[in-house]
Amino acid sequence: MKKMKKVVDERQELELYKIEHLCFWIVFWLLLGSIIVQSMFLNAPFSQWGFEWAIFMISCGGVIVGCYKKGQWDFYSKPTTKNYLIYSLIGAGAFAIIYAITLYMNHAYLKGHLLALGSLTLLIFALLFALIFVALFVSGTLIKKRQKKLEDQFSDHDPQ
Repeated sequence: MKKMKKVVDERQELELYKIEHLCFWIVFWLLLGSIIVQSMFLNAPFSQWGFEWAIFMISCGGVIVGCYKKGQWDFYSKPTTKNYLIYSLIGAGAFAIIYAITLYMNHAYLKGHLLALGSLTLLIFALLFALIFVALFVSGTLIKKRQKKLEDQFSDHDPQ
């Protein structure tokens, strides 16, 4: 197979990567929103949004594996306990709110029993917080080890 010759220089290539990066994350978050709306608010069957979910999971896995291989965590933060806590609070909080709204809309019983709704929401929040925190802790630990390995591999060791 014949390779195609690049017609862009390094600066143009970097600009194209920035465009692709932005577009990927726009599609990623819109796809997540679509899955949430279809599954939770529209009560669509899994067969209707399952393919979107599969594509979303493939992209999640690709980002996780790619970041691990390159020893990268994030553009704006480092893998620290403080960041694990912040990201866990945001993720669990956002989903708990969406979950509470969905339960309230879809279950007549919970409209009259807000204490039960709050208890279920708090339980979901706590479970998700723990799950997200553990996932971030494990991935952060792996990324730190990978960064160290890459640093050792690419550092200049002059035996003098």
